[in-house]
Amino acid sequence: MKKIILFAILLCISVSLCFAQKRQTPINTAKPQTIQTPTVKEISDAEWKILTAALQSENWEKSALIASQHLRKIKIDNEKKQLAQLRYFYLYALAGKILTFSSAKKTIEENAAWKELDQSAGGFIGKEFVLPPRRLLNDCKEVLNYICAVKDNERALRVTATNRAGTAIHSFDYIGFDEKILSGEFAERETFLGGKLKTVEFNQDMSKPWVMRLIFEKGFVSLVVKTDK
Repeated sequence: MKKIILFAILLCISVSLCFAQKRQTPINTAKPQTIQTPTVKEISDAEWKILTAALQSENWEKSALIASQHLRKIKIDNEKKQLAQLRYFYLYALAGKILTFSSAKKTIEENAAWKELDQSAGGFIGKEFVLPPRRLLNDCKEVLNYICAVKDNERALRVTATNRAGTAIHSFDYIGFDEKILSGEFAERETFLGGKLKTVEFNQDMSKPWVMRLIFEKGFVSLVVKTDK
């Protein structure tokens, strides 16, 4: 059996560099040219592996940097939903940076990461997200990194997204749907969740190891398809 993910996530890296030079006597008063990042429609599998490797190794600084560069590359999403997935990975990686800096008592770096997260999340309000595929459980019993039902709400699902060890929570994800969700149809199967970002809430007390709540509306579900090779 081979898993084929419906939405292929492809990325490419672009770094813009800016140099400044002091001169005592200006010679050329022409305005400096703006360096624009070239846009792409899709990104190669090889480049995507760089991001997935950074995320899997929990190198949050590297993965956040790569994701931000790729977000500048893709302006319009395609049928593979690359842009929608990048938005989630970027916020997830920034949350990882915050947790790391907070644990290490690096206040200056933590504050800078909070500022980047606040600005980025605010710019994503109303934008479409696609979350990584996770298994849906009918009875979660406080498990982490699974898709779970929301108590007394048949039009919502939730995820508690943590680091690999499960010791720090990057985000509590809540996905609201326009219609009732028949969770039995997706039970015990790996599933993509998505929706439009409605609200972001940040943790004000970092003695509790979580960073944010992401609340989505206009939710949708898509299964990871398995086919025989």
